[in-house]
Amino acid sequence: MSLVAVIITIIVLLFAMTYVTRRRFGVLGLALCAGYLISEMWTAQVTPFVRGAGFELLLPPLSSLVAAGLVLVPAVLLLFSGPTYTRRIPRLIGAGAFALLATSFLLGPLGIALNLDPTIDDTAFRIYIFLSDNTTFIITAGIAYALYDVLTMRTPKR
Repeated sequence: MSLVAVIITIIVLLFAMTYVTRRRFGVLGLALCAGYLISEMWTAQVTPFVRGAGFELLLPPLSSLVAAGLVLVPAVLLLFSGPTYTRRIPRLIGAGAFALLATSFLLGPLGIALNLDPTIDDTAFRIYIFLSDNTTFIITAGIAYALYDVLTMRTPKR
């Protein structure tokens, strides 16, 4: 499958999950940051444990799937509870920001998992390079917006 199709599928699924559950981006964005840190620290230790439990993959590498899972688990857990949006426009913006931030955190495991040969798919390779070159800016903007979203949250009055 083309890298472009994989990235678009990931973005659409993450956007849909967040939009349907109406969860606020701030909490989910900070959970993605926590997941990324957990992934960076624990992928090497968790991969042999998962392999020992009977999961064995050749393509994509198991370590890439473990890293991606560790990035997403904290945010996916928070999709089931937490603050929600009440209006449609902030909900759309939050879901889009979540999908973009999550995809930026997943670019590392995706690059390892998929064949990034420019002679096979030049367009996909250029898109991946563009995203990976701008990942720092995307992540910084995503974290800043997540913090802003958390700071502007209001608790509903009963």
